[in-house]
Amino acid sequence: MRVTIVGGGISGLATAHLAAARGHDVTLIDDAASPGGLISSVRRDGFLCEHGPQAVLDGPAETRALIESAGLSERALQASPAARRRFVYVGGALRPFPASPPALIKTNLLSAAAKLRLFAEPFVGRAKDDESVHAFVARRFGREAADRAAGPALIGVFAGDAAALSVRSALPRVAAMEREHGSILRALFRRKPGAGMGHPVSFPDGLGELPAALARALGGRRRPARAAEISPLAGGWRVATADGAFIECERLVLATPAAATAALLAPHAPEAAAALRAIPHAPVAVACVGFRSADGLGVDLDAYGFVVARGESVGLLGCQYETSVFSQRAAEGGVLLRALLGGTFEPQLVDADDATIAARAVGDLRRAAGLARDPDFVDVWRARPGIPQYDLAHAARVATVDEAVARLPGLAVIGNALRGVGVNDCIAAATRTAVGL
Repeated sequence: MRVTIVGGGISGLATAHLAAARGHDVTLIDDAASPGGLISSVRRDGFLCEHGPQAVLDGPAETRALIESAGLSERALQASPAARRRFVYVGGALRPFPASPPALIKTNLLSAAAKLRLFAEPFVGRAKDDESVHAFVARRFGREAADRAAGPALIGVFAGDAAALSVRSALPRVAAMEREHGSILRALFRRKPGAGMGHPVSFPDGLGELPAALARALGGRRRPARAAEISPLAGGWRVATADGAFIECERLVLATPAAATAALLAPHAPEAAAALRAIPHAPVAVACVGFRSADGLGVDLDAYGFVVARGESVGLLGCQYETSVFSQRAAEGGVLLRALLGGTFEPQLVDADDATIAARAVGDLRRAAGLARDPDFVDVWRARPGIPQYDLAHAARVATVDEAVARLPGLAVIGNALRGVGVNDCIAAATRTAVGL
């Protein structure tokens, strides 16, 4: 069939690549100068900066298959062992984030009373209705675990407030553990070895190698244009581009950000367009902070990095120790840190100038991580509108979109605004879409 995909982020690229591999006549419409959407790897002054996601997890079969199909299996880099060591800045100090249920007992992240509260989790009943992630964790594990562990962990994924995010939408696997096992700890102990999400993986030139490889494989089937309008035809769809071209197809996939998808859908499914426009987002500022050497840095670099609990004197959302995870991201002996700021907690900071954002990042790194000297290099980038927030109204919005799209034969809508903000989630959705064409 003739298949048109609108949107050149990882969702659209993966769908186009997989659909072409299945023998379809594919056209990808992408209005960006370079492929990848939020995935962007840039080399500057000897440092490899990730403006978007840093890595992809190699656990899901769909992700491994896409990497292999893109011809990148031999270039895949596993994260160093330091990636397993993570911290939370809370109570004025960096504290180890537990990597497993037994580690909860050893960590100084929780008080003795909070650790005792953990043992009651298997006896807590199931919830009947959806609730926020914070409320879910507080109910099952206690308030301190929600404040000091779950809240910071969600900041690292959504740059948003766990008290506003839906557990069923933001953490569907965790919600399923309660539903199916009656206990999160019981589910974790019963989980088969190797059933997790895997380990972080990237490439020598950054995660941007993946969308670049997918775009190369598409060749001329990736068309640089903006989709201005879509309209149904007998047995398919027509896409009108801003440069006056028309593309007809039997199947149409919209893999654009929520606002762009809403604009295209509005004439045909106004209720779906309204639901997409209502999805809140968290804008994020990224500051890549580089040092030519680690001498006198003052930071314990044997870690993935840290996230910051709310209510501290540090406004930073968190920091990834890039060269501790993938050493190739700086020249030999160099260090690259990546600080994240803004989110739903301080969205206006993203609109500040580069110097202000850089100063905030460095100042907070001094307070939280012990940074002892000024950087040799800083690169600032902004993600707007940012990361979709799966709040308590999200499931209803997704249902509205699904019901409306089901009434439009030959049309599919995917992207990080709906069912998972991570790269792995987007690849999984693209795989299902390509198989279902």
